[in-house]
Amino acid sequence: MVRRNDDDVETMVAAVNLISKKWHPVIIQSLLRDGPLRFSELKQRLDISAKVLTDSLDDLVENELVNRNEVNELVNRNEVSESPRRVEYDLTRHGRDMQSVIDALSDWGAEHLGEDTRPVVLVVDNDPRLVTMHASWLEDECQIERAYDGEEALRKLTDEIDVVLLDRRMPGLSGEEVLDRIRDLRLGCQVIMLSAVEPDFDILEMGFDAYIVKPGAKEELKEVIADVLARNAYDSEVQEYLALSAKRAVLQAEKTEGALQRDDRYRRVEARLRELESSVDDADEESAVRDVQALLNIS
Repeated sequence: MVRRNDDDVETMVAAVNLISKKWHPVIIQSLLRDGPLRFSELKQRLDISAKVLTDSLDDLVENELVNRNEVNELVNRNEVSESPRRVEYDLTRHGRDMQSVIDALSDWGAEHLGEDTRPVVLVVDNDPRLVTMHASWLEDECQIERAYDGEEALRKLTDEIDVVLLDRRMPGLSGEEVLDRIRDLRLGCQVIMLSAVEPDFDILEMGFDAYIVKPGAKEELKEVIADVLARNAYDSEVQEYLALSAKRAVLQAEKTEGALQRDDRYRRVEARLRELESSVDDADEESAVRDVQALLNIS
């Protein structure tokens, strides 16, 4: 058995105390991935209050155990310009070394503390307020990942993402372009398009699974996520039937019957639905219909 002296124990306790604070490892990981970052950039990415971020950064820059000017400080504060005064945050070499410690703790927790089986939802919107609101609605039932533009959304897309809540219109890489990339990559996630744009016939050619007009309501959003997740139990034809039926119902709520029948895309969807209905067995069809009704809050 390895015996540790009092100095070793004291050092270990100090190190554990430093990384056990809620936001410290999150800040370290963010700076490792994207640093250097300004205060405003960190605040937006981490979605925390200015006070909490200030206290956490101050602790990493000038914590009780090290001097800011010592080589073993965790964060450097670098003056970038004199007018206007601006500060950027970046990890030192020792701060980067902490990533291996955080990774090891994460692996240990996954093995010994049990795996979180909640579905993973990636919330994507260029408006941080909407990201915060939608995340707060879902965080009890889902694991939440956040992205504030299309490029960040693509970086965060992995096989572990179950649902993407995607803003349709964003500067830079739009939600429609992100959706196309998701389908090109053949990721198995469900995509819910969230947009202030009233749905038009172009939605028939888009590969999303559900469409919600912003800002949506809490219960509506939770129900739609539950419903699209339930589709994974069905084969590909039933999933296609559900997605097309939902799109048809959305347009039926927005358009007159005459306008619907004049659109070639809508008529093609109607024909495809008739084909699918002939190949879906009765039990699956009844279940699919119930899911469409639940998705659209139809009793």
